[in-house]
Amino acid sequence: MPEPLSLRPRTSRDLDTVISWIPDDAALLMFAGPRLSWPPTGAQFAEPAAVPGLSSWVMCAGRSPLGHAELTVQNGHAHIARVIVDPMFRGQGLSKRLMRLVLGRARAEGARSAGLRVAKGNAVALRAYQGLGFVIDPRGETAEAWVLELDLGGSAATG
Repeated sequence: MPEPLSLRPRTSRDLDTVISWIPDDAALLMFAGPRLSWPPTGAQFAEPAAVPGLSSWVMCAGRSPLGHAELTVQNGHAHIARVIVDPMFRGQGLSKRLMRLVLGRARAEGARSAGLRVAKGNAVALRAYQGLGFVIDPRGETAEAWVLELDLGGSAATG
């Protein structure tokens, strides 16, 4: 990847690319949670954009999206959702780079903590988030997902 990575707001033109990264209903559930139905559509992804405080982001090399995440910051807490990396680049540490960029954005919006949900069975994502300093919060755990939290005052997620 010769170009530096950057974070920019997701546009409607990015939706087809992001959706193409989701090969089946099991992947949709793992990446986007139970609120979306197969096959995913741009309208399903665009619908949450009406939620106050929610923003959608893509990590890019130049203008080409390589990763996607949604961010909501309320009362000093960031919630991150729908983290998806282009399958051609998975296994190269891009999810951590994407998360660092999103966490930086969350801090810029005043977040002092961050949280997300990880589908049980997605051990790769769980390890990646724990590598950034996220810890499992058993209070929010369900049969389907772990809840992870991160104190943004620490330095683990910045490096």
